[in-house]
Formats: sequence, C-alpha cells, structure tokens
Amino acid sequence: METEEQQLEELKRWWKEHGRTVIAGVVLGIGTVVGWTSWRAHVDAKAEELSVRYEELVNTAAVPNYAGAVQLTDAIIADHPDSSYAVLAALVGAHGAYKSGDRATARRLLEWATSRTGAFQVGDVARVRLARILSEEGEHDAALALLDQVSGQPFAAVTAETRGDVLVARDDLAQARAAYESAIATDGVSSGARDRIQLKLDALASRGG
Repeated sequence: METEEQQLEELKRWWKEHGRTVIAGVVLGIGTVVGWTSWRAHVDAKAEELSVRYEELVNTAAVPNYAGAVQLTDAIIADHPDSSYAVLAALVGAHGAYKSGDRATARRLLEWATSRTGAFQVGDVARVRLARILSEEGEHDAALALLDQVSGQPFAAVTAETRGDVLVARDDLAQARAAYESAIATDGVSSGARDRIQLKLDALASRGG
C-alpha cells in the first residue's frame, strides 16, 4: 500500500497529463463566454495559465523556497478557488509551510483543502496531514474525528498508522496497538511501511502497551 506522499505524486502526474481536460469543467466564468469556439479558447487559456502557475509552485517548493511556495499557493487559491489545481496547490504550500516551521499556515491551507475537495482522493491526503498537525497541537480528539472521515481505500494503511500515532500521543496504548496491527494487516501494505509500523509496535511493547 502506498503512502499518501506516493499517492500525491501519482495525482501530480495525472494532472500533468489530464488536468486541462478536467479543469474545463471547473474554471469560473466560462458560462458567460459566447460561442463554442470562444468558450473553448477561454477554457484552454485558463487551463494553460493554471498549469504554468502550478508548475511554478512545484518548482519553487522543490528549491526549496518554502516562503515563495506559500505565496504562490495563496495566489492560486485567491484567483482560482474552485479549481482542483487550487486544492493540489494547497497541499504543496502546506507541506512547504510545515517544513519551514510555520505550522499555523500549514494548518490553514490543509483546513481549506479538506473543505473544498472530494475528488481524486486529494481530500484524504489533506485530512491525514491535518490530523497529524492537530495531534501535534494536542487536539487528539479532533485529529481522530478527522481520520474517521478518510474514506479512500488507498489510504487505509496510512490512516490506521496515523491513528495509532495519535493514540500514542493521547497515551491510549492498547488502542494504538490495535490501530498499528490494523495498518499492518491492510491488503497491499508495503514492506517498508510494515517494517516502520512494526518498530512502533515494538516500542509500544517496551512501554507495556
């Protein structure tokens, strides 16, 4: 089973190949364009603009220039809030903010992403990441409630593992063990993930959990 990082990379590749077609259905204002030819040209122009801006964001984050990535993310969200690119941008910007130590901005962007998407499982990526931040801030119950909303099967293992992490932070060791065991038992879980989770189970055993 792939991690949410790997799933996000797949989403990025998918968007690079198919984003223009999908975004045709979500760009704002196209209903006011008169004529099929004009409408098609308008959509293509918007799709190209978003593709270029998103690519710029990814490249900026990769430098890494986290502050610049957050600025680009906010600009994309402000200009195209109803596009799926904006949701993907929010994930990239949140990752940059978190890496730079700006947990408040990471939380803001992830909360926005979870409120705006249900497509392509991007929302599940945002929920898992946001749950981790909530747990780090001591909001364990809120983190667990958010994990309950993750519905995508590809994220079953990482969700169960994250649940275990939250429960450990809340000192619910017995429930944490059950969550980790569930993660390991998930169909298709990778050997790397299984080894990592087993280490967490061994650490629990040393604590009597």
